[in-house]
Amino acid sequence: MVKVKKEDTRIQELEDKVTELDAQLKRAVADYQNLERRISEGRSELSSWASAELIRKILGVLDHLNQATIGASEEEKQSGWFRGVELAVKELNQVLSSEGLDEIPADGVFDPSLHEAVDVQEMPPTLDSSGEPKDNMILKVVRKGYNLNGRVLRPAQVVVGKKGSSKDTNPIVNTGTEEVGFDQATMDEGEDMLKEEN
Repeated sequence: MVKVKKEDTRIQELEDKVTELDAQLKRAVADYQNLERRISEGRSELSSWASAELIRKILGVLDHLNQATIGASEEEKQSGWFRGVELAVKELNQVLSSEGLDEIPADGVFDPSLHEAVDVQEMPPTLDSSGEPKDNMILKVVRKGYNLNGRVLRPAQVVVGKKGSSKDTNPIVNTGTEEVGFDQATMDEGEDMLKEEN
């Protein structure tokens, strides 16, 4: 009877060990599969990042080619080199488009997630459907912006229009040639914040 109990105990120990080893094996296989997935995602992310960096560099060249075609005279537009440049720009745009690049629309209302305001100017009198002057309208595109596979690669640089008002009630935008200033209420608010901190 003692021998049978001893064997039952030994069998139970072995079954417990098998169960433990089976659980360890399952965890190890799951860890390995997760590692493979993370490595695959990392490679994909690295590849996407490298593609984005290359495309970002190519965009500068595309900007220059576009400027060259815009600045050509009517006589130059009839020449063979101009047509060659136009075809090269068109083909480059098609290749970039096939890689997932698309131009950010820069007409209508300014969207800070898509556009970068490089200047703010007083709006010419333009009215919306309610008869009110439109605010934050894009007046001019300084540099085109692009999305790559749905993510902003380079925001469009634009000039934004604001409703006309006196300078002493609005901040002055720093364009590199003018001083930065704020209205009195903003300055008072900043002073109050400084007093609270001290």
